[in-house]
Amino acid sequence: MLDIVNNKWEFPVELQPVFDQMGNQIIGSQCVVRTDTNAVLGVHGSKYKLVSNDLIIDHTIEAVKAANISRDYTVKIKTADNGAKMRGEINFPDITIQPRVGDITNFRISFTNSYDASWSFSLISAALRLICLNGMVRPDATASSRFKHTANINVEGAAAKVRHGVDGFFEENVRWKHWMGINVSDEMAELFFKHTLSKAPSLQQLKFKTNEKQLENLLGIWRNEKAALGPNKWALYNAMTYWSTHTSELRNPLVASMNREAQVVSAMNSKHFTQLEGAY
Repeated sequence: MLDIVNNKWEFPVELQPVFDQMGNQIIGSQCVVRTDTNAVLGVHGSKYKLVSNDLIIDHTIEAVKAANISRDYTVKIKTADNGAKMRGEINFPDITIQPRVGDITNFRISFTNSYDASWSFSLISAALRLICLNGMVRPDATASSRFKHTANINVEGAAAKVRHGVDGFFEENVRWKHWMGINVSDEMAELFFKHTLSKAPSLQQLKFKTNEKQLENLLGIWRNEKAALGPNKWALYNAMTYWSTHTSELRNPLVASMNREAQVVSAMNSKHFTQLEGAY
């Protein structure tokens, strides 16, 4: 079953020259224009090649079909910033794991494109936990692939990445079950958040600052996950993915979710996440 949910990604775009305030063409510059609204979505150099959302979506679906991992999947497309950014998600309801009985997680891949050069064409293997609809990010680099912005997209290469992503998805089940046995106290969770997701930027590198509002929010999510899953590393991970996934109240939910997922990956790759299995 192929079910595509469209969020205004089907609109015409073309490259047009850039002019200064005097009406003179700026040599070496070009812009992506959404021709149904005449909105400029991005300004680029002369070597930029336009790759439309339609082409990205078509080639990604072709890659999924070539991977031959399942014929049952749904596709959701979302856009942001007047269509300048696009993110698609392909969910496979028949490819599942259960870290614990009844806690079902589906295999999912996401892909991105943008006309403003903020997001490259990428293909990311992830998962979707059905109980809370958490997007379950993976910390390893093999979960994501980035492709050159060119019309000659290698469908077979992308298909191989999809198949590899499924293998990694099943390996996650082992890791998640292991995390269920790693005890995490409230104090450990708070210290972890202070060093990672709620760490506030500071001009002085040696000065440690905390975003107290964000810390309070994360600790509230942690307490909810701990009540449901127990005081362990699995609950802490789910607190992070809940925080990164549930962004509907923010001004730009799609961009916020992408940014938060990147922060979660960074936190999981930090020494502070590893140290949870030993002594802080």
